[in-house]
Amino acid sequence: MKEYFIKASDALTGLNNSVSTNARSVADITIKIYTKFEEIRYMSESIPDYILHPDQTKSNLKASGEIRVAQLLSSILCERIADHSKRLAEDLDFGEEGLNVREEIREIQDQINRLNEVVQVQKKLADGAPVSTESIKDLQKKYNTRINQLEEELLRKEGRALTITALDATKKPRLFGKKKFEENLGDLVLEYGKNLRASSGGYISLAHLYTALKDQVPDIEFSAKDLENACKRLKKQSLIEGITKRSGVKIVEFVPVTLGSDARKVFDLAVSKGYVTLEEVVLGTKWDQQRVIRVLESLVSQKVARKVSSLDTGDQYYFPGLYGDSDW
Repeated sequence: MKEYFIKASDALTGLNNSVSTNARSVADITIKIYTKFEEIRYMSESIPDYILHPDQTKSNLKASGEIRVAQLLSSILCERIADHSKRLAEDLDFGEEGLNVREEIREIQDQINRLNEVVQVQKKLADGAPVSTESIKDLQKKYNTRINQLEEELLRKEGRALTITALDATKKPRLFGKKKFEENLGDLVLEYGKNLRASSGGYISLAHLYTALKDQVPDIEFSAKDLENACKRLKKQSLIEGITKRSGVKIVEFVPVTLGSDARKVFDLAVSKGYVTLEEVVLGTKWDQQRVIRVLESLVSQKVARKVSSLDTGDQYYFPGLYGDSDW
């Protein structure tokens, strides 16, 4: 974020030089706004950058997201201050006729005042102090398109994944904006699904996904139905395979996993409690033991199942995508 402040600072320095030569009547105002900007710049440099990492656990999504939005707004306002200052300096140097220098400088002053407000909110959020974000929500709405563009640019540059940053992304709207809420929730499903997918091979029960997300992002208010709608939306966008129902349990399929009919029968046997034993599969399918072992090993190799051995219970084949893996 510092580069945006530096560009704006350089532009204001150039404006100062132009004003001192061409418009001495407003030189004092220009010096004041430059001094104010440098104070804000100094304060901003004491605030650490906040980016939500896809692999964060127990993170406060709401607080981190608000800080991130405030940082992006700061960058956007710095862009505007820099552009406005450069344009005014050029007009002064070229002797633009009919130029109201005092009015132009006051507009830059207003932009700096708004920047100060945003940075103050950002600092309080970073310090964990109580603060209302209502005062900058109008700015967020005004620059929403640019916020999204800048977020993508910065995160791509930093090699990070796109995250939810909207100030109101943690609360489900009552009437309008439900589509956007489900899209944001879908983004979370994809992000956290990457981690769950690595241990479950691509099959995750909707109930387990709901519990995992609630645990990871407790500040977001959503229901199991909201989650299901978000998954259905992802299916329509071909971002996941979809939701299937097996033995009364809804299963979210993130990626196409190559399971033959034998493997699916074993998976169905495990749905009720999350695991099966070799003996249970033999009894449930009437297959010979070698066939069962072959299918179970195939499920383990695809990370859909995990073999857990115990002296007390023998070998059990656990399916982490169904009920989680905290106890295994």
